Amino acid sequence: MKLRNYLYIGIAVLGFTACSDWTDAEREVFPEQEEINRFIPLIDAQNEADLMPSQREYYRQLREYRTTPHVKGFGWFGNWTGKGTNAQNYLKMLPDSVDFVSLWGTRGRLSDEQKNDLKFFQEVKGGKALLCWIIQDLGDQLTPQGLTATEYWVTDKGKGDFQEGVKAYANAICDSIEKFNLDGFDIDYEPGYGHKGTLATSQTISSTGNNNMQIFIETLSARLRPAGKMLVMDGQPDLLSTETSKLIDHYIYQCYWERNTNTVINKINNPHLDDWERKTIITVEFEQCWRCGGIDPDNKAVNSNANRRYTSVRTEFNGKYGTQIFDYATLNLPSGKRIGGIGTFHMEYDFANEPSYRWLKTALYYGNQVYPGTFE
Repeated sequence: MKLRNYLYIGIAVLGFTACSDWTDAEREVFPEQEEINRFIPLIDAQNEADLMPSQREYYRQLREYRTTPHVKGFGWFGNWTGKGTNAQNYLKMLPDSVDFVSLWGTRGRLSDEQKNDLKFFQEVKGGKALLCWIIQDLGDQLTPQGLTATEYWVTDKGKGDFQEGVKAYANAICDSIEKFNLDGFDIDYEPGYGHKGTLATSQTISSTGNNNMQIFIETLSARLRPAGKMLVMDGQPDLLSTETSKLIDHYIYQCYWERNTNTVINKINNPHLDDWERKTIITVEFEQCWRCGGIDPDNKAVNSNANRRYTSVRTEFNGKYGTQIFDYATLNLPSGKRIGGIGTFHMEYDFANEPSYRWLKTALYYGNQVYPGTFE
């Protein structure tokens, strides 16, 4: 296990880290760690009491840094267990430059190990973890076995009214988030990608368009955002109306197979969305493209889209691995403002690279330090 994954026990405090360190090549050794033989693996640390004074100060500064304008780090985090010896399965072992994640494959039933891992990620590192799944039909993932969505959500919970059933469904999601102390919900909305249903349609989400989805979002927002929780939409946030977009914290686009900077900008350029430049996050597919940092002929993936070549407006990135994710992290929008954030699908696959999480860490370092951008 790499040295940076250990927290050492020591006495002397020799200094503190600079605020930029979590977007630099990430910290290898804390001051007290030098010439000390006893250590606690970070993977085993339970809370801030396990940290040394300078480490506590480091994470305090990290939590403060998260509140400042920067290219945010995001990802869909799968295969989460929070236990065992494989650091790939822990939230707290994610790079410090990751601001928030959507839990891919988690349905709100957490083990004790996951609860402990989540708490460390939130309280010590200042990260946020969101519940997430595809929203297609009323009751997705929460309809009890043996009952149809109509029976449970419309007849029972809605007393025969479909829209009351929608409200009940949204509130049930919020109940799960509150029960397990998660940080919000990521609406995976993809009606144009094969996931149309009783909630997901190709209509604009508004009171005069897709009103069922409008009610769903209004109910989620009314519960989550006043409580300091996040509500984001990925997939097709461009279907939000201007007014409805004000209820969403981030618009996350799956820019997996775009081939150059201009096609990415064309996809995300939706000025009808509220504060679209600061709230937009673009993502790279890492289920197949984790080795090369995005689409590249050397992926040799089953999906031919993964084997395309990406061309960046920054010519120094071209012809190398990482072109796509580096371009995304340093992307300047037509107004000159920097992109709001970047992320990866199945971010945990990047752990297998050397160093671990090579592409996401390096990209965020470029976007926040090497190629600093304008955020206001």
